[in-house]
Amino acid sequence: MGIKELRLSRVLNPESGKSVIIPIDHGLVMGNVSGLQNPVKTLEKLINIGIDGTLISPGISKITTDLFTSKDAPGRILTMDLPLPSTIPGGSGDTIGHKLIADIQFAIRYAFDVVKVLLPWGEKENIQMESIEVVEKVANECDKWNIPLMVEPVLWGNSIPKEKKNDPELIEHASRMALEFGADILKIPYTDDETEFKELVNNLKVPVFVLGGPKMNNIEGVIKVAKESIKAGAKGIVFGRNVWQNPKMESLIMGLKEIVHNNANVEEVIKKYNLA
Repeated sequence: MGIKELRLSRVLNPESGKSVIIPIDHGLVMGNVSGLQNPVKTLEKLINIGIDGTLISPGISKITTDLFTSKDAPGRILTMDLPLPSTIPGGSGDTIGHKLIADIQFAIRYAFDVVKVLLPWGEKENIQMESIEVVEKVANECDKWNIPLMVEPVLWGNSIPKEKKNDPELIEHASRMALEFGADILKIPYTDDETEFKELVNNLKVPVFVLGGPKMNNIEGVIKVAKESIKAGAKGIVFGRNVWQNPKMESLIMGLKEIVHNNANVEEVIKKYNLA
């Protein structure tokens, strides 16, 4: 096992080798987003429920180090970048710039296990190149210090038509290019086709985690994505808004843990945890 693999293992369940990761880094872009008005309190709840890992911003990481001192604390992934969507705090719109907000030395000083950057596609040409430069710079630094890099390719930009935002072929292209740029780990959308996704995961040859994406309409949909992703070979799930904006957050996480770690089926989990 190499050093990168050793670090990655800290965000994986030691028995299943998989992971339920609940990110709380959304405030970087969304500001005081619903469900994370008190990120420290939310993080405390998530740790008590027994998540395997979290994505966290530099600022929140500095005020929560004491929450991760126990031996069974979840692993931590540092969000290192910011594709800013507006000059108005919490606003949305076209990406106006993509910059690093932390460096690899920060990750080392604060004992992070993994670092993560976004790779948005469909942006204006200059912004697109900024995103590629962010990934390239962090990939080189991660190789220098043996820290695993998670890259999250997303189809956000206005150059991509609305009907193509979840296009499986574009997801495959974006994932492959992120791998080519130096990703050690990929955080990607599920393509909604288990057979197709399995082939993609096999071809990528690096650990693949599935992102939760926009808010889903029902809990069953959240659990179904987790189930099919894991069956197709994903290493884990990274679900944020669909978890901590849900009034049944604790029960939902317990159900997701059974899906990911114990190969439970969707119907059993929904019934056991009253998630209907």
